[in-house]
Amino acid sequence: MAPFAQKRMLAHWKDPNYTTGRPSQYRPEYCDMVTDYMAKGYSLTAFAGTIRQARDTVYEWMTAHSDFSDAVSRGRAARVAALETKLLAARYGAQCSAAIFALKNADPMEWRDMRSVQHDHNVRVDTLTDAQLFAIASGKPMSDAATIDGECKHIETS
Repeated sequence: MAPFAQKRMLAHWKDPNYTTGRPSQYRPEYCDMVTDYMAKGYSLTAFAGTIRQARDTVYEWMTAHSDFSDAVSRGRAARVAALETKLLAARYGAQCSAAIFALKNADPMEWRDMRSVQHDHNVRVDTLTDAQLFAIASGKPMSDAATIDGECKHIETS
């Protein structure tokens, strides 16, 4: 017999409902709270701060609880609506700039800066002179639309 009293091992490791570690502080009422809070224009991180949770914890809840993830998605859409309303009501340039900045971060797919450049040319490379090719390679600006200034020495190789 052992010199100390032995305890019978519990078979909790077989129980699928058993979890280790600290219990989650997630509450189902957070679903409505996050949607309402983000509808005021606040971010998900700000919501985490108001309920005194870490941002990473809130993101983990989105993975673990599909109802919370859905609520966050609805909250993000409501946040964009609030920020767009703020933009439309803005009276000063700084207010507009701040609202646009917030929208670019809240919904980058719809509020990103679009830059489109169309570049057409009708010059064939095999028709350019050595001087023109040298000028292009050296980055010198064109003196006029027809020619490119530049000097080039052609070296014969055997």
